[in-house]
Amino acid sequence: MVGWISPNARCPICGAAVYFYANELGSRVFFDDLGPPWPKHPCTDNPMRQVTTVTGRRAPHVRDFSVGQRPGDLRDRRWKTHVVDGVTIEGGQSRITLEPLGKSGRKPTWTVSRPLPLRAGDLVFVRARQMSYFDTGTCEPVVVEDAGRPPAIAQRLITERDRQHVLATLMLRVAAGELRTDELADVKVAVQAARTRGELADALKIKAEDLKVAPPRPGDPWLLAIAFVLMVGATSTAEGGRSFLMMLPGLLLMATAVYRLNPDMKRGPRVVLAVMAALVAICPAGALGGAIQVEILHH
Repeated sequence: MVGWISPNARCPICGAAVYFYANELGSRVFFDDLGPPWPKHPCTDNPMRQVTTVTGRRAPHVRDFSVGQRPGDLRDRRWKTHVVDGVTIEGGQSRITLEPLGKSGRKPTWTVSRPLPLRAGDLVFVRARQMSYFDTGTCEPVVVEDAGRPPAIAQRLITERDRQHVLATLMLRVAAGELRTDELADVKVAVQAARTRGELADALKIKAEDLKVAPPRPGDPWLLAIAFVLMVGATSTAEGGRSFLMMLPGLLLMATAVYRLNPDMKRGPRVVLAVMAALVAICPAGALGGAIQVEILHH
């Protein structure tokens, strides 16, 4: 089977192949395509019309389909089809193991902060940290977010420059009349207490991925460029061990620039990243410097 499934019904009016859902309460709905944005079939606005289904189930299920087809133009192809491999509900949360439809390999695990009416074999659609499925109880599409692991961006540390940048933005909102002075006082306390982007985003009542922190210092990218030029110059004027010794100032400057450009990382990983970036830069700097040296000797 390929990664898409076929319609499980026929429209009683135009005879087109459609997807049909129904529940015990009498609600029923027809879709032209399965998955987000869940386009409804226009011929079947009347919920009392009869329909002939390919299967006898209430909703499409992976075992209901044996013929694969590609999605129509109405389907948002960014959403990938998955099959529910298993569901465990503990402490009011749903832990869901998924398997990509028609593929083998790693099975992602989702944690949703409430019980979900899903069972093994049901079809869901995944995009980034969002999962969409059709709730047969309400006959409505539902979108939930993965709450199992906070995104890496929310765990990043913030700097004092980030706090000042956010506070300056809030002051502009006060000046524009978008925020009251008493509201600013409450938010300011929470901003000053925040240590990570997630905590800062919570203080501003926004998502961590929507948070705008302070941009890099203007001098830091220039520091990176100067370091690379020094490394190229060292390899273009010397050979062997002497070129490496001449490259040391450039290496130290490169590591410093990378360290300064990543203030939201913890000190250990930040140092490792700075050192690794400087060492990796030796290859392109050496290749460019060697090419320049050859060109100079040629002339």
